[in-house]
Amino acid sequence: MEQRIEDYFERQLSDEERMRFDEELRTNPELADSVAFYLLVKQNAKEDGQEKLLAERHTEWQKLSQNPSRTITRQLIYYTAAAIVLIAFGLSWFFLNSGIKEREQLADVYVKENFSTLSVHMDGKADSLQQAINEYNKGDYRKTSFIIQSILKRDPENAEVQKIAGIVSLKLKDYDGAITYFHQLGDQKNLFSNPGKFYEAIAHLQRGLPLDKKEADDLLNEVIDSNLEGKEEAVKWVNK
Repeated sequence: MEQRIEDYFERQLSDEERMRFDEELRTNPELADSVAFYLLVKQNAKEDGQEKLLAERHTEWQKLSQNPSRTITRQLIYYTAAAIVLIAFGLSWFFLNSGIKEREQLADVYVKENFSTLSVHMDGKADSLQQAINEYNKGDYRKTSFIIQSILKRDPENAEVQKIAGIVSLKLKDYDGAITYFHQLGDQKNLFSNPGKFYEAIAHLQRGLPLDKKEADDLLNEVIDSNLEGKEEAVKWVNK
């Protein structure tokens, strides 16, 4: 199980495998606990050098175990070290969880401020896309989704339609769908401006599963490093 979790975060799984993993995470408490523990250990190893600390303590305990006359001292050191590690884990989880909540709030505010309406399609055609935008701006997100799905069946690589599909999925709280659409958009090449990676990070933050914090972090850092659309906001968010 640990290898599969590692592969997920290292993006070694196929899209189909990732979707199966996401689905299982929602229904399998054991997997959810394993993912939460994995993230916590990785975070502590990165920030606090816990692996080095545990290795040093292990060496000390082995030395003490060779001297029976130090049983009380050995136990005292063991329990003290264990308490230090547990406190470090607890504090790290507290600050990690606080950071997650703050970014979730930032994502919520961004969606409210930027996705309340969609820009009118400017080609002058009374086509299906324009109809979808009109329905969205009226607040009828389910009808918008229905129209957008029919367009995607005819034109699955249309970047603008993928973007709207992801946005309306956010409005409907279909975060899995939003992640899928924004991921497809982010993979589009040769676009002058592509918000797919940034929007996918927003969808992960709003979904809020144990694995989503790291996924969002990776995407936000990719937006910054690659100078993609959403960089200004991403810089602010990663510093929270």
